[in-house]
Amino acid sequence: MNFETMLGTFATLASAWEVQAGPKPGLVDPFGSGAHGDMDYVTFLLSTCALASYWKRQARVGLDGISPGKAMAFLRPTGLEMESAMARATGGVNTHKGLIYAMSLLLYGAGCCLFSGLRVDPCAAARIGAESVSEIVREEFSALSGSVSHKSRSHGERLFLELGVKGIRGEASSGFPSVLGKGLPALRRSLEGGAPLNDSALCAFFSIASVCEDSNVIIRGGYDFWKDTHLPLMEELSAVKPPYDAVFFQKLHELDRKYSSLGVSPGGAADLLSCTLFLHWAQLVNKFELS
Repeated sequence: MNFETMLGTFATLASAWEVQAGPKPGLVDPFGSGAHGDMDYVTFLLSTCALASYWKRQARVGLDGISPGKAMAFLRPTGLEMESAMARATGGVNTHKGLIYAMSLLLYGAGCCLFSGLRVDPCAAARIGAESVSEIVREEFSALSGSVSHKSRSHGERLFLELGVKGIRGEASSGFPSVLGKGLPALRRSLEGGAPLNDSALCAFFSIASVCEDSNVIIRGGYDFWKDTHLPLMEELSAVKPPYDAVFFQKLHELDRKYSSLGVSPGGAADLLSCTLFLHWAQLVNKFELS
């Protein structure tokens, strides 16, 4: 198996394990559909399968040595193909659009690490991925700042214009700080402490959700809910050390019912959990020789 296939496989595995981990408040997992009436666990699996064959193409861009300044010209067309494949598999439901964007950048970054003859390093992969979009994102937000009307703007664009929230584009262009600073350390500590993967992934999710600008939560629940309720609650959950007991899982189920009743879904943090799992597993390629 060559490196692009390995990296693509880890991306698929990370996507599958994100939806597998649970219970997660307001999100789709094996326990239910959370706040979503148009998708369920099977919908996510169908989407995951539909995207599986594309991930290695994004890694290949890095493995071919394409510079960050030129990378998006190669990554974007495949990303658009992936969105179409996702829509065909889910009947038009958006399950992974944010993840397609974020994971593609990390796959590219990991590929670049290997092209340079180096080991896959999470920080380097995230930095290189950020370099490929930082100028583009800066120009996009600059253009938005100069606009007069907020009408006909996307949810994400309106959030930036009205609240300064940059969401997944800000996270990616900044080098994935929620992943590197919170998610990955939490995941590793939990696994090293003997916690099962489900519990470790949940701990990483709570840690990410306690700091990231989750556009999904802000759009669905409002800025005040995100800042005053969601962030402190996720911080509280992230402080609980796994493995988790039955009482904690019962609390999560109750929280899932609360978030679902409010229609709130932390989808941004879920995408970043997938990114965290990918960066964790991607380092396994360091054990093999380049092919």
